[in-house]
Amino acid sequence: MTAPLLLSALLLFLSHAVPSWPGVRPALMARMGRPGFMALHSLGSLLTLGLFVLAYRAADGGGVLFVPAGWAAPLVALVMPLAFLLLVARVTTRFGTLDAPDPPRGIYRITRCPGSLGLLLWALAHLNATGDERRVVLFATMAAIALFAIVKNDTVLRRNAGGRAYRAETSAVPFLALPGGLRAALAEFGWLRLAGGLAAYAAMLAVHPWLFGVSPLYWMN
Repeated sequence: MTAPLLLSALLLFLSHAVPSWPGVRPALMARMGRPGFMALHSLGSLLTLGLFVLAYRAADGGGVLFVPAGWAAPLVALVMPLAFLLLVARVTTRFGTLDAPDPPRGIYRITRCPGSLGLLLWALAHLNATGDERRVVLFATMAAIALFAIVKNDTVLRRNAGGRAYRAETSAVPFLALPGGLRAALAEFGWLRLAGGLAAYAAMLAVHPWLFGVSPLYWMN
């Protein structure tokens, strides 16, 4: 493994962390306007992601840091449908803003950070099932980005009355708090989101060998 991979991983993390940190984001938006800030943030994220992909492809696998347990690969197959459900629910359910969150609805009754939690589950499950240096850097970086987002969003929510009230009613840990009850959460989640999450998972199973050279279900053979 080479130093460029580690440097590109750091830049990728910073491209997400620095512009979105409380205090930095409002200052940049005040100076550049929302469209300018979003364009800069998106461009920075894409550039650093591109650098990371190039460095990842150029690096060899490196040494083996640990040997995954036999149950690690089946655990990935078990966790990934949950990750896809969280991500699909996140992009299809309105949240409002961190300064003025909407009343919790659907997936937000179950957890207030479904997108970051889905990314974190994906990263940690894959990290546990790998072991070579290159993929450890990849999944550790993604896990760090997800954890940062959870902490950052919670920090912003604490800074205003609406956010504090939202935090008091909800939980980052799934099912720890259920405003309105589990029945309301499941009813608002709906069958379409369930079908969409499972369809996305099935699609990833199909394209995973082509994209990454290995079937997620190789352990069943």
